Amino acid sequence: MPLYPLETKHKYFFDWFEDKRKKDGLYYSVRKQGGDRLSHGYIFLGNDDYVGVPLVAHRDWRSKIASIQFVYGARESLCSMDFASRNLAGLNLNDEDIDKSEVEFHQMMQDFDKEIYKYVNSNGGRVLTRDEWNRLGPKGVKEPVFILEVPAWNKTSNNEYGCKLFFNETNLEKALDKFYAFWKEYGIPYWSDYFSDPTNTVKTINSSLKKINPTLAKCNWPQKV
Repeated sequence: MPLYPLETKHKYFFDWFEDKRKKDGLYYSVRKQGGDRLSHGYIFLGNDDYVGVPLVAHRDWRSKIASIQFVYGARESLCSMDFASRNLAGLNLNDEDIDKSEVEFHQMMQDFDKEIYKYVNSNGGRVLTRDEWNRLGPKGVKEPVFILEVPAWNKTSNNEYGCKLFFNETNLEKALDKFYAFWKEYGIPYWSDYFSDPTNTVKTINSSLKKINPTLAKCNWPQKV
């Protein structure tokens, strides 16, 4: 039987996001497909290394993960926001063979890049290269927020835009406060058109909750929200 050491974190984030959804109308999504992980209580995306909470109703065309998601990395115990959009560099965006919805999202993501950097610059942060990250590690970075550049994501064969915005706090509650302050000010107003219908959101959450097996799960999950 597989071990799922992050299940308690899934429950922790579920309670936190549910509280924000009920109080502030924060959109979030959950793992929809039934299976071994969901039956054990892995209600969000991820594996034994991370928890991923989708924040917009749009999936990256290549990896099929949420295009914008909150991420908790178990190995590094850090919170971040991950962004990804399809590579359309060098293509004729008016070509009928190109999905216009991908063009629109790609252009919005490129524009939102300015908001991310504005937030980082105004909050004492900076951009780290992959080499710096490998050399310093999470404990070696002193800035309160930072961006990790991922050059591999910028290859033509992959995604043109890829960015990880880290909220550099060892205290999880403080990291969540930082994340939510950023998302409320910059993200929610900008991406509101990409949120799912509130009624469908609740239906999806309740459908996933029903797929958790109480005899397998380590946490006590509600039957519905």
